[in-house]
Amino acid sequence: MSQKSPTKPFDWAAVQREIFSAAGTQPPAEPSSPRRHSGAHPGPHDQRTRSLSLSLPWRRPRSSLFVHDTHNLNENAIDDSNDQYPNPQHRRHATAGPFRGIIRRASHSFKGMVHRRPSLLNEEPIHEQQDHPESRPSTASSTWNKLRQATTFRQARSAYGLDACLQASLSCHHPTPASLPIPALGDAPPFIPEYGGAAAKASAAMQNDFFARNRWLHQPTSDDGNDRESGIGIVLTGTSAEFDIDGEAAASETTKIRRVDFITALPTELAIQILANLDAATLATMSTVSRKWADVIENQHVWRESFFREMGQTFATGGPVQPGTGLGIPHAVPENDWKRAYRTRQQLAQHWAEGRARPVYLCGHTDSVYCLQFDEHKIVSGSRDKTIRIWDMRTLECRLVIGPPDVVHARELLFDDELGGAETHYASGPNHGDERMVASTPAAVAYSMHHMASILCLQYDDEILVTGSSDATAIIHSVRDGYRPVRRLEHHTAAVLDLVFDDRHIVTCSKDTTICVWDRATGNLLRQLRGHAGPVNAVQMRGRTVVSCSGDLLVKLWDLDSGRAVRQFAGHTKGLACSQFSDDGRLVASAGNDRAIRVWDARTGDCVHELPNAHANLVRSLHVDSVSGRLVSASYDTDIKVWDLRDGRQLLEFPRWHASWVLSAKSDYRRIVSTGQAPKILIMDFGAGIDGIEMLEGAPSPPFSSSGGSGFF
Repeated sequence: MSQKSPTKPFDWAAVQREIFSAAGTQPPAEPSSPRRHSGAHPGPHDQRTRSLSLSLPWRRPRSSLFVHDTHNLNENAIDDSNDQYPNPQHRRHATAGPFRGIIRRASHSFKGMVHRRPSLLNEEPIHEQQDHPESRPSTASSTWNKLRQATTFRQARSAYGLDACLQASLSCHHPTPASLPIPALGDAPPFIPEYGGAAAKASAAMQNDFFARNRWLHQPTSDDGNDRESGIGIVLTGTSAEFDIDGEAAASETTKIRRVDFITALPTELAIQILANLDAATLATMSTVSRKWADVIENQHVWRESFFREMGQTFATGGPVQPGTGLGIPHAVPENDWKRAYRTRQQLAQHWAEGRARPVYLCGHTDSVYCLQFDEHKIVSGSRDKTIRIWDMRTLECRLVIGPPDVVHARELLFDDELGGAETHYASGPNHGDERMVASTPAAVAYSMHHMASILCLQYDDEILVTGSSDATAIIHSVRDGYRPVRRLEHHTAAVLDLVFDDRHIVTCSKDTTICVWDRATGNLLRQLRGHAGPVNAVQMRGRTVVSCSGDLLVKLWDLDSGRAVRQFAGHTKGLACSQFSDDGRLVASAGNDRAIRVWDARTGDCVHELPNAHANLVRSLHVDSVSGRLVSASYDTDIKVWDLRDGRQLLEFPRWHASWVLSAKSDYRRIVSTGQAPKILIMDFGAGIDGIEMLEGAPSPPFSSSGGSGFF
């Protein structure tokens, strides 16, 4: 290789052009690219790269700078891709660019006259390369170096103004290595690979894409250097487009998490346990989500738990209702359809809210019916006709009559000769006897121990029936022995007006102003409570506490152990006829001749609710339903009313459903049963017409037997 004269690096292209000009020859044609034959008009890439003139302006003809000569423009342009037209004929047909392209090319030509300040590229000044016989030509300040630096990551591309040129060079067709000049041979420029850093770029792009897609999973660490609480130090390094993509990715991932069908994914047992904590309305809505959800929700365990949780709530019992106790929750047996039972309870509640009840009258007594008690299977009533009668709640038939021999053995007890020997015991509709629904002929029993006067009060459980009478005595009957009398309680000197008992004691009150406490097992008198100044008309007991009301206008609380009155409630203006205790012993209700109903706090003695003029006449009977929170009142005005113990509101009114005074009224989850001066028992059935209402009953009723035995109900 011959020794060449020293030449400045940035003058390399100009020197080559001067050599060929002096020799009168054209520069050697470079290999043509097939792509250039596709059209005669240069593309935007060619127009941009042709403006990068590298020749010395003082050696260039003036016309090449300012004259619109396509030939001169193409001669003074550098094609980044080394693509040229195969012959001058093609170049002469090319069209010139717009005027602003000429200005841009002129600016690039003038830029070549001035060295860039070292501070724009790096801190060290650029020194010219010294001659060395074996060194390669230096291109530090040439346009080739500028292009190479523009395509690297070390400097900002905008510093050279070659962003558009670089994008065009990356998108164009690159020649094969065989068409590129060979470095360090002759006057050929050094080969600067245009794909420099491509692998690093691809790796960085893949890494950025990976972090962009998974940024929503990134958990901040101590290495992040950011304040997790306040957000101080957070630097946004990505573009708005990148953050839009990140937000979409995070939203997409979050949506995927929210849409996980956990009911389908979980084992059926776990799904059932989860759904069992929902109420019926939510279960009904969720059953429409999918067939799988509907299948799981149909499981009986789900509806059973929901039924127990919602329907077992009570107002004043001190605990939830236990299944099978006759309070509207059936036994937990496998064959129960709990969803159907839930629907039945909802319909029953709707009937109560609307006051929709079917009346049925039980006829058979021959005089006023003073007292009663009932459950899901039977009604026990006591009358002024000296008899006790047991009625079948389901069939409405009278099953048994207990009384004195002269009453029980009379033919007119069972048959009415005036009506052609028709049965005297029957059930009728709301027309009070015009329509006989069910007729029956009960068994009549007369025991040696019996009452000689009106039956004024009674109470029973599974073992005993206790009755009180105007004959000043109370009699204990054995339920399991066909209601046979087993013991008489005698100490009062006047009529026994009311009674109550639990598993240890029997408490009676009398017109003689006293209260007697008896031992249930032996019938011995344990204590007599004195303190009222008038007849004690009603008593109730909860635990060791007894509440009583009297004609002396007072309501008193008694302690059974000490026999002393521990509290009294004053506020009524006339004599009291009835009182009731809530099951939890928290509330006391009282009413009487002043027509008002008062509800008291048993612990403080305060009046919680006062219902003045609750009725138009004496209020004869009260009943507290501690499960539902309903208070039922009955009056001499022939009306029956239902009140809400929570706020004292009147819920329902049944005017004149009795033909005369109402003497007693009691209720449960389904019915109100009342008696009056007329010899009839009124059953107000709120469950009539509801499909499956029998499902709510507790244990099935045992078969009735007038001869006694364990099957006698």
